[in-house]
Amino acid sequence: MTPTELKYHVLLGVDKLYEGAAPGYNDLQISAILNRAQRRVYAKYREQFDKDEKVRKILSPLLVRASLVESDITPSIDNTYTHLNGWFYALPEQAAYLVEEYVTFVEEVGPPPVISDPVIVYPITYDYYTKNYKNRYKKPYSELVWRLDAGYDQVNELYYVEIITDGVNPINDYSVTYLKYPEDIIVDSIGATESPCEIIDQGFQDEIIAEAIKIIVAALNDEGYQVAAVERES
Repeated sequence: MTPTELKYHVLLGVDKLYEGAAPGYNDLQISAILNRAQRRVYAKYREQFDKDEKVRKILSPLLVRASLVESDITPSIDNTYTHLNGWFYALPEQAAYLVEEYVTFVEEVGPPPVISDPVIVYPITYDYYTKNYKNRYKKPYSELVWRLDAGYDQVNELYYVEIITDGVNPINDYSVTYLKYPEDIIVDSIGATESPCEIIDQGFQDEIIAEAIKIIVAALNDEGYQVAAVERES
């Protein structure tokens, strides 16, 4: 459906509930409502991504593969320090959920260099690191590396992760496949700046419509709730 069609179905649904008394939202207001609804539906689907093949197919337009470049940041991000054999990488701005990740190592400098097979990246917590960084049976080795969330850099507006290896060979490449955030839906009755929902699945769009109707009903049933608040939260 086009954004204008989404708007039509949302207001039609409200009309049915309120007997033709749907509020006259403009394009900017209805866009804000649709995008809040889209984020709710997306969050629900993302939680099921690893468990449901149908969900993976529906969200496939949002899958992106990227090869990340080691960051040249200093060993401190919001009081986060570099761990032993740690390498910092900045995630793409639109990365919402890492689906797959691996590294390759430079085993011999060359020329030509000898590159290892892909090595599993295992996400851990700081508590796990503290308990196991000296454990010979759990710490990183040639076929397993760790990944810590390193924090958000307010200056560069980037989120960093730290890849921790055994320190034997340098990292050649850190590759990730991630789900990005869906682009905002923009309703423009004139058509000049209209932007559709990236997820073309009809069921997904129907859920956005249903969620948008709930948001409007909540607004109509709460005297202190204004559409402006919806826009601020979006």
